[in-house]
Amino acid sequence: MDRLKGKVAAITGGTSGFGYAMAELFAREGADVVITGRKKEKGNHAVKKIEDHTGRKVVFLKCDVSKEPDVRDMIRKAYEIFKKIDILVNNAGNIHRTDFEEMTQEEYNEMMDTNLKGSFFCCKHIFPFMMKNGSGSIICISSNTGVVGRGDVPIYSASKGGLILMSKSLALRWAKNNIRVNCICPSFIITDLNRHVIEKAPDPTKKLKELESTHPLGRLGTPMDVAYAAVYLASDESQWVTGIILPVDGGYTAG
Repeated sequence: MDRLKGKVAAITGGTSGFGYAMAELFAREGADVVITGRKKEKGNHAVKKIEDHTGRKVVFLKCDVSKEPDVRDMIRKAYEIFKKIDILVNNAGNIHRTDFEEMTQEEYNEMMDTNLKGSFFCCKHIFPFMMKNGSGSIICISSNTGVVGRGDVPIYSASKGGLILMSKSLALRWAKNNIRVNCICPSFIITDLNRHVIEKAPDPTKKLKELESTHPLGRLGTPMDVAYAAVYLASDESQWVTGIILPVDGGYTAG
């Protein structure tokens, strides 16, 4: 398994959920990987697990993507370590499920700062290094809610919709530089971030069945469902693919 052999990938929010699954699968496919997060202990634990499972070199760099100096320094350090960066995955995300009418400015800012502004910082600062490579693949993890919207999370939906249009615009802007920019739009994936939605419901079994019923394939997604899609977009198999929205949603947005 060497679809990413010789490549270096930087994955934000790579210590758990989608990010961890992508980091492990990328490493299995031959890539060296940088994962970022805000908690050093959690990051070091993720690095050890991935290295033990794959034998590849994995590095954790502490970074809050909502802070531009953090992003700039993270990308420079990653380049110093590996001498190139071929792949960037903008995965770090934040969601508040507060009712719209009760949402605070702080909650609004946290979602926009992480989901949209953080990806802006990462794209901005990775560009010069991908220019040195002569190519690059940027993958933004958006959401099905950025495609169709959802009444229970309007600001999260807005941040993810903005990410889709930023990705499409950058795909057009940087096509001449052989830098591809694509979006993956997952639906409900069972991660630590989402599991409590089921567990805290009055009837968790009923809630699970309700969520499953909204997906034509009849199940919820897993982090590896997202990771396999990301490997394709990161690999040379997708050299003629840029500016796309790839739903990984069990058919949620098909109707």
